[in-house]
Amino acid sequence: MEDRAPVVSSTEQSSTPTSAIRQHEGRGAWVLTAYGISGLALFGVLAYFFSDFISH
Repeated sequence: MEDRAPVVSSTEQSSTPTSAIRQHEGRGAWVLTAYGISGLALFGVLAYFFSDFISH
């Protein structure tokens, strides 16, 4: 029973700013996003050159 979270009343919850509750993504999420965008861009460039090679 000691492991349970403390009970917070509704008046305490409403006074808490929403910016304090919202969690931000870590640096790893942004790195993965950058790698994903870079990978899609590279795939697009390779697909362009491959289709240009096939068409000629």
